[in-house]
Amino acid sequence: MRIALTGATGFVGRRCVDRFLARGWNVRAWYRGANPPDREGVDWIAGELDDTNAAVNLIDDCDHIVHTALTRGGDNFMDEPEDSVAYYQTNVLGTLRLIEAARRRFVSKANANSRFVFLSSGAVHQKVADELPLDERHPLWPATMYGACKASVETLVHAYGFSGKLNAVTLRPVSIVGIDDPITDSKWFDMVRSIAEGKQGDQVDVSGGGKVVYVDDVVSAIEMMMETEQPIAGNTYNLCSGFVTSHQVAMIAKELTGSQVELIGKPKENKTSMRTDKIEALGMRFSNETELKNLVANMIASARR
Repeated sequence: MRIALTGATGFVGRRCVDRFLARGWNVRAWYRGANPPDREGVDWIAGELDDTNAAVNLIDDCDHIVHTALTRGGDNFMDEPEDSVAYYQTNVLGTLRLIEAARRRFVSKANANSRFVFLSSGAVHQKVADELPLDERHPLWPATMYGACKASVETLVHAYGFSGKLNAVTLRPVSIVGIDDPITDSKWFDMVRSIAEGKQGDQVDVSGGGKVVYVDDVVSAIEMMMETEQPIAGNTYNLCSGFVTSHQVAMIAKELTGSQVELIGKPKENKTSMRTDKIEALGMRFSNETELKNLVANMIASARR
């Protein structure tokens, strides 16, 4: 099987490459700049979003398309772009060009099972209606251009999927966590290092927290979308492994290190739980606290090197 993958050098994309290649699948991905990344096993081709020819070249002879790429507005995904029109042009209309190229590629019955998997974001829910369940039917109320672009593409997936033009589906993860490269970029790393290296009398603020999904769970969901025999075209599926507080992470770090640092700050409360019944009905199983403990243990090992 050959997978066309956008965003292959990103956090989720790198993990997709690892898993896909381990399964014996072929991976084709875009690169920008003079030379392709130093990653063997990938069929790298020059290209990026908002380039019709690059979209056609990417998906030629591929069985499925996994779209995780995003052109950022700054150093962080959530940073507001200086040019909102150009940002929208690249990320939304660029994705539409990719969708259209996929539709033309998969129009024959021979490609009826080919999928277009779009990775959205929980940022489409930056404002939440507290009286409604946070499921896939909840209103989309973003408060950033990042969230607005993700929400816009979700509507394109609905339109193409429900109309039968393309077997397209959306996955909507909350904050994605895991061991990043470098590991110092991983969520909670600085806090865990402060606990591991701290001395009695030191204080560490642990007042944060939020909904998270482990990166390996995201990749498992992507694989499921390409392999399930259930009808998924046009649908959106929430991805959330659970609500994790910084206090919870800190207590694991203290237990593993024997640290005597003092934890300060009130643990954050989960006001609205995200529903994941829909994808669980397809067989998806999310990681539990064991994955969190393994994640913290890896951070501690790195901090002590």
